[in-house]
Amino acid sequence: MDEIKRILSNDIEQLNRKEKRDNKIRFNPGFIRKHPYLFGGMLLCYLPVLLILGFADYFGSGYVVGFTLFVLGVSLGLSCHVSPRYHFDDIDQMDLRVCYNGEWFNKRSISQQAYAQIQSSTGVTPEVKQGVAQIQQTKGKVTFFDVYALVYLKSQGSAV
Repeated sequence: MDEIKRILSNDIEQLNRKEKRDNKIRFNPGFIRKHPYLFGGMLLCYLPVLLILGFADYFGSGYVVGFTLFVLGVSLGLSCHVSPRYHFDDIDQMDLRVCYNGEWFNKRSISQQAYAQIQSSTGVTPEVKQGVAQIQQTKGKVTFFDVYALVYLKSQGSAV
């Protein structure tokens, strides 16, 4: 079903563009706003350690600089955000990407345009059209995995 793959891939690309999903690291100060007590606690814990490092005879300025860089690095790391791109090939993949992306294909609904394209396309079989319409009627939405399972997983099971 290359037509289904084309329709879903186009829908995924539109979703990636709309949500600015490009795998780039961006600074996001939302961590400080969402977790102000954690961020404040990090800073409060930094001060006594800095005093110990600064006043102890066996620690030097190198330790102070190193620890300060470490705290800055952790703070910067917690303030960065990555929006991973969705891909058609990730649908029904259960590997380490699920930890990063989550099971987006089970949660995200296809757009109304994709639904209309599936229903109006001559390259989609009537059984698939009927199955997608039935899912829409039953659940009230059609996810990417619903269409994928209907087209690709059923055909694999019938081949066995």
